[in-house]
Amino acid sequence: MTVLDRFRLDGKRMFITGGSRGLGREMSLAIAEAGADVALCGRDAETLQATADEVRARGRQAWTFSGDVSQPEQCEQLCHQVLETCGQIDILINNAGGRRENIPTEDMPLETWRQLMDLNLTSVFVC
Repeated sequence: MTVLDRFRLDGKRMFITGGSRGLGREMSLAIAEAGADVALCGRDAETLQATADEVRARGRQAWTFSGDVSQPEQCEQLCHQVLETCGQIDILINNAGGRRENIPTEDMPLETWRQLMDLNLTSVFVC
């Protein structure tokens, strides 16, 4: 048995936030190659669909869920939708994050700071 065989995820289902681009996209594709089905969450329906198509091209099921996990109410709704659609989640990757505006921290308005914290910290807590 090879090392990669030991890490197979056949029959598992993953839910990933921020799964449509960047590291989230790459993790989604790698997890699919390891045998898991993937529930993708993000704010851009078009890029979510493109990543879902790539997951399906690897022979796995993929579902897309659009929403903003920095908003606790949306995150709760998304989680319920994912569970209703997928039945179970074995792997959770809270990947959503980033910086929406390129402002130096010392010049950042408080509201922008709060949005940044909601995206990078609060979303991980509520998901």
